[in-house]
Amino acid sequence: QLINHKSIKMKKILLLAFLISLTVNAQEKKDYFIHLTSDPMKNPSAAMMSIAAASEALKQKHSVVFFAAGDGTKILIKDVINNLHTVTSLGRGVSGDSNKISQKLKKALIRFSINGGIIHISEGSILTFGVTQNNYKEHLIAVKKINWSYPKELIQESSKADIVFSY
Repeated sequence: QLINHKSIKMKKILLLAFLISLTVNAQEKKDYFIHLTSDPMKNPSAAMMSIAAASEALKQKHSVVFFAAGDGTKILIKDVINNLHTVTSLGRGVSGDSNKISQKLKKALIRFSINGGIIHISEGSILTFGVTQNNYKEHLIAVKKINWSYPKELIQESSKADIVFSY
């Protein structure tokens, strides 16, 4: 019986150690890669969720790369993000301010970049909408820094990530 009692005590200690390690690992800093390829005007929910996920991960002190490619690059275009409220009912009717969700998302992306979030944009994709490194300040929202990227960077950045979300 003495051996059985010690065995039970040892199992409880091991279980406690395991639970502590889970808690420590759950709070460990992770590298997130958020990939937006959906057209924000056709799938505003995907655009909103990508911004919300990136912002929340950064808020929780994780390292976050937001990579816009394909039609997803349009999220950084002023005329697109400023008019997201026209293609979604989310945020309508709040204090009579119909464009509240558009402004909130734009501020979130700008805040994300200021607070250490990394933004990549597919240079080839955004070019299809007439935006280049020479004229982007006229067309894109004023995020702190844009990394002009191609598939090479897409693969490099996503392969570094612990967690990948694609919208």
